Order: sequence, then structure tokens, then C-alpha cells
Amino acid sequence: MKKLITIALLLLTFSIQAQDKTNALPKIGTVTGNVLDVSLNQPLPYVNVIVKDTNNKLITGGITNDEGQFRVTQIPEGTNLITIEYLGFLPQTKTIVITKDNKVIDLGTINLEEAATSLDEVTIVAETSTIQQKVDRKVITIGKDLQTAGATASEIMNNLPSVSVDQQTGSISLRGNQNVRVMVDGKLSNIPAEQLLKQIPSSSIKSIELITNPSAKYNPEGMSGIINIVLHKNTKIGFNGNINIGLSHDIRS
Repeated sequence: MKKLITIALLLLTFSIQAQDKTNALPKIGTVTGNVLDVSLNQPLPYVNVIVKDTNNKLITGGITNDEGQFRVTQIPEGTNLITIEYLGFLPQTKTIVITKDNKVIDLGTINLEEAATSLDEVTIVAETSTIQQKVDRKVITIGKDLQTAGATASEIMNNLPSVSVDQQTGSISLRGNQNVRVMVDGKLSNIPAEQLLKQIPSSSIKSIELITNPSAKYNPEGMSGIINIVLHKNTKIGFNGNINIGLSHDIRS
């Protein structure tokens, strides 16, 4: 057991000495150079010049001046890696060896190329509202332009021809007549029209049909028409509500 401890201590001491020896390498080196844009043949200012050892450990660094020139000093003796990096350009890495007889190394002119990125073809399709005139009705397909006009069906209605919604009461009228029925997917609802239109989000509406000449089955006497809201599939209309319950208990002495 004592022999194992002795060997471990010797190995630890050797590792520390080796590390101290590496860190104690004299920093006698200097590297210079000039960075150009290869396509424009112009100097690149503020280019990063990074100096690392063979273990990819950062040692020092610098940047180019307005004329694209750089000078980095205090580089340790031995083999080092010089990386030239600039945003939007392909990086370059050079290997240099600093010795007592070769302290100053000039990398000369370094040409950087732009990092070209090819993008896939992008097709932009604009979703705009369309109006289709049929025999007994006008069908308005709701596009993105009308969806952004409001968050609910009530706000969209004000942007439809012949339809208006009172901002205070929420009552809807067709061609100036408030005697109008509102249907959802061809079915009448027990919910008042004013409340129903505020519950339907604009994003769930596929189209709106303005039936100005309803058939006899809708009992059209005195009626100005019918507004049928066609929803996207898998869209459900419901109610939202909150219930609060409180309980108190008093003790009197």
C-alpha cells in the first residue's frame, strides 16, 4: 500500500512539474500579417487573430487595424496555431513554430473568402379574401387580411359589404335592417347573435355567406336576410366561465 501511495505521489509531482514547465515557456514570439477581402481586394479591419497551443488552449490574440494589419506579441516558444476569424468569412488557421532563432514570423497577406450560404427556394402565398356572387347569396372567403382586422367575428363583420355592427350594443344589421338571422354552419343557435359573434374567433372562420334572398323554409317575412358563418373543420363553439365559492365561519364568545 505504501508503494502505491509513493508511486501516485511521484506521478502527481511529475505532472505538476511538466505543467509548470509548459507554462514557464518564454513568451518571445511575435506574429504579423495583413488580412484582405479576396473578392474586393480591400483590407478587413477588426478581424480576430487568435493564438492557441497544440492542445487548442487559448494563449493570446488581437485584432487588425483599419488597414487590415495585425501584430500579436508574447507568443510562447514552441508550436502554436494562429486562427484568423471574421464574421461572414471562412476562417483560416496557420501553424507557426517559435524558436530563439525565429522569434518574429510574418504570415504575409491572408485572403479571406466570404462564407456563401445557399438557401432553398421560398414561395410566398398571400391569403386574401375573395367574394363569390351566387344566385341567392354572396360567399366571402375569409383570408389573412380580414382575420387581422379583428379577433372575433363581430369585428370582421364591419369589414363586409352591406353588413354593420353597432359598436355599443353589438347588434348586427344587413342592408340597414336589424331583422337578420345569424347561423353557424347552416344551423340556428340559441345564443343571441350579439353574444355569438363575440365568441367566435376570426381564425376559425372559413367563409361567411350573406343570403339576401332566403327561401321560404327560413320564414323570411319581414327578414332582411341571413348571415351564415362557415367554420373550419374540428372547430367547436362553447362557453367560458368562472365560478367562485366563498365560505366563512365566525366564532362568537
